[in-house]
Amino acid sequence: MKTTVILLVGLLLPLANALALDYACVTAEPQKCGWPLTDEEKTYVMKPEYERRPGREANKHLPQLWPSVPSAGNWGGTSWLDMHAKLVKDAEASKGPIDVLLVGDSITMQWGAAWAKHFPQLKTVNIGIGGDKTQNVLWRLDHGGVAGLEPRIVIVMIGNNNMFFTPETGIPAAAQGVQTVVANVREKFPRAAVIVAKILPAHAPGVRFYEDIKQTNLALDALKLGSDPQVHVLDLWNDFTQADGTLKKELFTPDNIHLTQDGGYALYAGRLKPILEALLSGKPVPAQPAKTEARNAAPPALALSTKPASTPRAASTAANIVLELKPVLAYPYAPYNEGKMDPQLSGWPLTDAERAWVLKEEYSRKPGHEAQKHLPQFWAVTPTAGHWKTQDGSAGNLWLEHHATLIEKVQAAKGAPDIALLGDSITQYWGGGWDGVPFNAAWQKYFAAFKTVNLGIGGDRTEHVLWRLDHGALAGAAPKVIVLLVGVNNAPLVGANGVPAASVAQGIGLCAQNLRARCPQTQIVVVKILPAGKPGNIIYQDVKSINTALDALKLDTDPNLHLLDLWSEFTHPDGSLKAAAYSDGHLHLGPAGYDIYASKLKPVLEKLLKP
Repeated sequence: MKTTVILLVGLLLPLANALALDYACVTAEPQKCGWPLTDEEKTYVMKPEYERRPGREANKHLPQLWPSVPSAGNWGGTSWLDMHAKLVKDAEASKGPIDVLLVGDSITMQWGAAWAKHFPQLKTVNIGIGGDKTQNVLWRLDHGGVAGLEPRIVIVMIGNNNMFFTPETGIPAAAQGVQTVVANVREKFPRAAVIVAKILPAHAPGVRFYEDIKQTNLALDALKLGSDPQVHVLDLWNDFTQADGTLKKELFTPDNIHLTQDGGYALYAGRLKPILEALLSGKPVPAQPAKTEARNAAPPALALSTKPASTPRAASTAANIVLELKPVLAYPYAPYNEGKMDPQLSGWPLTDAERAWVLKEEYSRKPGHEAQKHLPQFWAVTPTAGHWKTQDGSAGNLWLEHHATLIEKVQAAKGAPDIALLGDSITQYWGGGWDGVPFNAAWQKYFAAFKTVNLGIGGDRTEHVLWRLDHGALAGAAPKVIVLLVGVNNAPLVGANGVPAASVAQGIGLCAQNLRARCPQTQIVVVKILPAGKPGNIIYQDVKSINTALDALKLDTDPNLHLLDLWSEFTHPDGSLKAAAYSDGHLHLGPAGYDIYASKLKPVLEKLLKP
């Protein structure tokens, strides 16, 4: 174990935390533990989190270390640090013996009235912070978050927010992060019992987030945390899912992540109660219900879920479509243009080398990764195939399957649709795309008379659209109008990974240029990114920044390119979202939202489609 010099700041006596663990990487952080922070440490933790990640000090990209090396969170400004400071005070006010310490993210943070209702007799301290990842919890544990507490039981639930980064970190690293949190807690509280609640399901089968949580929980099983007699693993997956793997809706809030007080938390409390009673009375912990992971293997027949893919796409008719394409743009990252990364820069079908390349996890194909450098300024402007895992865990890439299906749809349209829609899930959910879902009510209400192909793929970013255009997405087609809406999925990488907002705007601009070069007679409508999140939320602000940078590009100086700004249609005067327009309240559109979108798009398209 490491020892640390106690730092005196003014006349305050710091909470003296020695580092609990020898971590996998020694970062440039000036104050590895203890509270309050020195001025130097405050300056350091105010930097965006991506600038403080392991490897960043050497401009290296080492995502496999991120979940298990402490890192302060950052919500923009001092808000995350202020929340931690409040929790430090709460812990200090409760120092000494307590019954339960709750450690985690928003699922832990929001116990609220449900905990008081089910466990009123227990002296409890809750240090959950919404949005926290394993690395953020590690930092808080080492910087005064639990100093002075003497819990009999520690309940840890963490890892959900690490799923945003599993395409880069990998699943084993996320599980390792949870294990490291448990190791930290065990080191700090050697006499306490630890309950590790595995990550709860979120979203739906077939959604990457859901599938990665499942895989991370399996990776946790392999780490055998319960081999320590003081650690008890609680698996709640089957309690929160139906037999087909879908979520029990009554247990979750509409975002399909957080729990309802009378549903989800009541169930969670019911599972905890016999364990807590046993541990607090010195009795054996009751056996856990037998796991039945196989029950979650088959996805439901939901309109917006991904389709299962059991056979390689090479057997489909798309493999027999030969599209001789050449790159039409020189992209900003020179090694890509020189063929030093992607082995096939354009054309369809894919070569064997290219197919092997796009089967790799996406993080390993990002610009800079080949040199083990962190170069996020090139991510949004360099073509990259997306990657969706197969539902049975076999080698494959469902995203590529969907791209191939869309190639077939475009070729079947025989060259001249009235409208081509291009973008991410907001475009996909117009309907008429790869998933076989009919066009939705809004599209049929306003545009039923027009021949339309929908090339939307959920989760797509600018770099994915660029790759698809260079690999046959619109080959041979001459739509009268193309509607492009992309960029919202790039926004999380602005604050989280340091992708410049201007670079995302440039990526949108490159998509428009690529379309212009491939379809020179087509009118192009670029829809600015719709608002997402809440005012003050980092995603909301990053979307605004991207749109501002997009304005600066002045794309509509091209007489055949039209910029459509719908921000005010989806927000109130105070900037908050019109929640009724969204199916999830913050990102995806519901029927009312698509009706708004369609009503504003209609006069633009009618003008452009006039004979």
